[in-house]
Amino acid sequence: MKLVDVYEVDEAPEVLYRLMEERTPEVNISHRALPDWDTHLAFIASRPYEAWFLIVDDDSPVGAIYLSKTSEIGVFVLNAHRGKGYGKTAIEMLMEKYPRERFLANINPANERSIEFFRSLGFVHIQNTYEKR
Repeated sequence: MKLVDVYEVDEAPEVLYRLMEERTPEVNISHRALPDWDTHLAFIASRPYEAWFLIVDDDSPVGAIYLSKTSEIGVFVLNAHRGKGYGKTAIEMLMEKYPRERFLANINPANERSIEFFRSLGFVHIQNTYEKR
């Protein structure tokens, strides 16, 4: 398995969009709805993260991981590849490549699977954030 920079892979926009399509409401933290293709491309072009990689195994993308400019890790593995250790390995590789004092993970409180996953990696709960629209 390896991490490949999103900006070095021609099919990255398609893979990233497919990852968003697979997200369920309890997984999403920043999207209320799937963005249209042009909005998606504009977001990628804005280079929003410090680091953004496709998780690749046997030359095939199985997921994606990013590190935000505020040390937040986001990881998502395609449904067909879950439970194979890709997320854990990708996070460990990312943290080794970009060492810092602390890492964060913003998780939707309804996403119990992700909460347990990050806890298993040593992350601890530090806050809940509330929103009024």
